[in-house]
Amino acid sequence: MKPYDPSILKTPDECRIVMRRAHDKQLSDVYNAVFKRYCELTGAANDDPSDPLIADFYKTLAAYEQLLTEKNERNTIASRTRQKITNKGVHQSLIEWTRGKAETNGFKLLVDRGMPEFTGEYLVVRYSDRFPEDVVALAKDRLGEHGIAIPKTAQI
Repeated sequence: MKPYDPSILKTPDECRIVMRRAHDKQLSDVYNAVFKRYCELTGAANDDPSDPLIADFYKTLAAYEQLLTEKNERNTIASRTRQKITNKGVHQSLIEWTRGKAETNGFKLLVDRGMPEFTGEYLVVRYSDRFPEDVVALAKDRLGEHGIAIPKTAQI
């Protein structure tokens, strides 16, 4: 069987249709490839050419909201997450979530579904030169507690 090429999909809505069909037919390889494409397209829609962290964050948000939608069986927006981003900005929100004593619901859901690369902690480590040392250390610890490999682009 020829591998599915998700690059032919041009909109998030097209991706959602294919993901739903792949899920129903239990085609996890297709689902996973299209899920990543969905996140790429959503991140690209929020891209800031001067700051790649922004696009990557919106890929993370897309992943979280898609998993919430699947879990709740209806379109679900991460309202509190979006409100925090509006009030504090992406950078400060990532700092506050990482410094939190408990893991966020988003972190738990993404890790449980095998998608740690879409967590805020992963972004903090990946862009470690942009965050305070204590925040990077906390992010690394949290990822390590779950046996998640530190991103190669991280500055160690």
